[in-house]
Amino acid sequence: PALLLLSSTPFALALSSSPPLPPTSPILLPNNPDDVIRQAAISISEAYANGANLQSVRLPLSESIYGDREEGFVADRAVGWQGGPQETYRYLSPLVSNLLKRIRTADSTGGLAVKVSEQILLDFDGSALQTSEHPAGPLYDIQALLQPNTDGYYLKTIEAIQQQFSDTEGKPKRLFLLVNPAWRDRSSWGFFGGKRAQKVILDRFQTTYAVDQFIVGGRKVGLLKRWSKDWAVFA
Repeated sequence: PALLLLSSTPFALALSSSPPLPPTSPILLPNNPDDVIRQAAISISEAYANGANLQSVRLPLSESIYGDREEGFVADRAVGWQGGPQETYRYLSPLVSNLLKRIRTADSTGGLAVKVSEQILLDFDGSALQTSEHPAGPLYDIQALLQPNTDGYYLKTIEAIQQQFSDTEGKPKRLFLLVNPAWRDRSSWGFFGGKRAQKVILDRFQTTYAVDQFIVGGRKVGLLKRWSKDWAVFA
C-alpha cells in the first residue's frame, strides 16, 4: 500500500495517489496516551462495524514518542526498552483496559459502565487476557490478548479463544484483539511453525491501528496505521 510521508510541522507534504483528507480529519501522531486510546478506539470500532472481528493493534510502550522528548526517545531506542516484557506489560495493561472501555460494539451502554477484568497468562512473557463485559449483554463483550509471542502456547490460546469466544460456530462473531504481538510476519515462527501461524493468525487478523517509532540517521521517525487508511510516515 501507499505511504503518506508527513512532516511533524504544520507544512505537511502528503505523497499518495489518494485525495487529501479534509481539514476535519487530520493525520496526526498521538501527543499523549489519551490520544492513542481515542485514535485506536475509533479505528477498532469502525473496523468492527465493517465486519472485522479479529484485529491486531500495536500501541506505544514508551511516553518518549510524545511531543519533542528527543533525548529520551533516542535513549529508549538505542538501548531497548528497559526490563523486558514484564515491564512493558505494566505500561501496556492500564492502556488496554482504558481502550476496551472506549471501543464501541453496541449503540448504547444504557448509562452503565463497561467492566474490564484481567487474567495473567505467562508472567515471564508479560502476557495477559483482558475481557470487557458490556452492559448490553455478552454479545458485545471484547477479549484482548496482550503481548503474545511465537511460542506454540499462544497459537493454541488464540485458536481456543476463536472457537470459544470470537468465532463460535452458530453464534454472532465477537471482537478479539491481539495487542502488541511479538511477531512481524510468517518468518517469525521459523520453518515449522509458519504454516500454522499463517492459517490461524496472519490470514485472519487485520492490523487496524498501529504506532511505531524509530531512529533513522539520528532523527525520530514515526509510523501510524489507522483502519482503512494507508500507513503514514512522520519525520
